[in-house]
Amino acid sequence: MKFIEPYGLSWKAEFEKLYHVFRNELSDLNPPIDIQHVGSTSIPGMIAKPILDIDIIISDPAQLQLIHQKLEKIGYQPKGEQGIPGRFAFRQTSSQTPQTATKDTWQNHHLYVCLADSVALKNHLGFRNALLKDARLADQYAQLKQTLCSNPDITMEQYWKSKTAFIVSVLANAGFSENELADIENANK
Repeated sequence: MKFIEPYGLSWKAEFEKLYHVFRNELSDLNPPIDIQHVGSTSIPGMIAKPILDIDIIISDPAQLQLIHQKLEKIGYQPKGEQGIPGRFAFRQTSSQTPQTATKDTWQNHHLYVCLADSVALKNHLGFRNALLKDARLADQYAQLKQTLCSNPDITMEQYWKSKTAFIVSVLANAGFSENELADIENANK
């Protein structure tokens, strides 16, 4: 398995630790934010890349500048929307990002600040929730990932692009509109 590994029992605990760091760092925001663990590492038993995906959800776009400043202060580098409207990426600058007084070393993670009304957030939460609700779907997704990774020549880009049709089919069954599905497909080309 080139990119993926069996479910890590530490993934949930690592998210919880990061959750508390972000919650403390952003506690003065009004309206308050929400923080969600998304992606395959949030699905118990799912094989996954050992990289946590975390969404900080904001309802007021005016909060974005202050969040940028606070996340940069603890070691994150802002990467912008990267072609996905309403989803702002932040990358760790080292394994000690976020920087804390205890100088912890953290698992690799992708951090996003998502507007509450964005298709990107709806995609993350909708797909995660569908897999959590339906073990058959989760098994099908795991089998697809294993099949893709059995190809020794597959690149990371080919890997994630090859999952798009499955993701879109799950979201279509979850009631996503044609426009939303087209946006998700276009973001993964």
